[in-house]
Amino acid sequence: MSRYAAVHAWNNLAGPGDARPTAEQIIKDAGKEDLKGQVIIITGVSTGIGASSARALAATGATLYLAGRSIPKAKAALSTIADLPNVHFLELDLASNASVKAFAAEFLKQSGGKLNVFLSNAGGVLADRQVTVDGFERQFAINHLGAFLLFSLLKDALLSSASASNPSRVVLVTSYGHRLGSIQWDDLYFENTEYTSIGAYSQAKLASVYTATEITRRYGAQNLLAWSVHPGGILESSFLDNSGYDAAVIDKMVETWPKNFFKTNEQGAATQVWAAVSDDVLAPEAKGKYLEDCSVAVHMSQSDKGEWKGYVDQTYNETDEKKIWEISEKLLGIKV
Repeated sequence: MSRYAAVHAWNNLAGPGDARPTAEQIIKDAGKEDLKGQVIIITGVSTGIGASSARALAATGATLYLAGRSIPKAKAALSTIADLPNVHFLELDLASNASVKAFAAEFLKQSGGKLNVFLSNAGGVLADRQVTVDGFERQFAINHLGAFLLFSLLKDALLSSASASNPSRVVLVTSYGHRLGSIQWDDLYFENTEYTSIGAYSQAKLASVYTATEITRRYGAQNLLAWSVHPGGILESSFLDNSGYDAAVIDKMVETWPKNFFKTNEQGAATQVWAAVSDDVLAPEAKGKYLEDCSVAVHMSQSDKGEWKGYVDQTYNETDEKKIWEISEKLLGIKV
């Protein structure tokens, strides 16, 4: 059982700033305050939990490559660490295959081909259906395909940097929302079926969950491991502000969520940082798993608040994990 189980028990929650750990606390508890020599990529650092993860990990001395669509915006959000010698910024737009390829090429050039942790934090939800320059439904692109393509380009660096004592890690930030829908295998882009924002979001986040498990299945024996992470509910983030939903819809949505459930950005960053640095996630029963609240998630039927916590039956499905991997390869024209 996770050392953080008690503070995450439903009856102990008191909302943002309660006793749940921050990313900084996770690093301290894990004894990972000195990570000099480690190379870490974090995407989506301009706001929210991505920025909080970057600030926490910068203090360890690890070499950080921080990715965002706008470097000036990212530097402004991270002004306290932007000028540190171990912090580097690179432009990345996950809705553009060309941008993903350019980012990977520049990163590999600057890092010399070393990479220990790929923290794929960027993503988003969109109210209306949009299509990327590459012809993909946008939520599927920014929440899954972009990260899948980036992983394919970083895989060799991750493998060559891995060892039994220091496995390379891929952390894919997903969502509780993966529970709320399914993958539309015959219509991934909602071209022939009614588009719903949550349906497209759920599909993409479920694909991320499946990808993490499949990475571990395929590459775990080579000391390359992956996890999918639900960070929790964070109101401080601009996540919903950038969705295209009007303010009244957002307010109505938020009103239906339990207030004690929400976290600060620093608390929301805790689980993905736990996956990135802790030795706890290297236990056999934790590898490739869906994580929440700084713990391996239990089935919702075993959770103390199953409607809001835990995984569901579709969270793990070996057939579908392999299927989405192969479909993603085909859509991107790659072989991973």
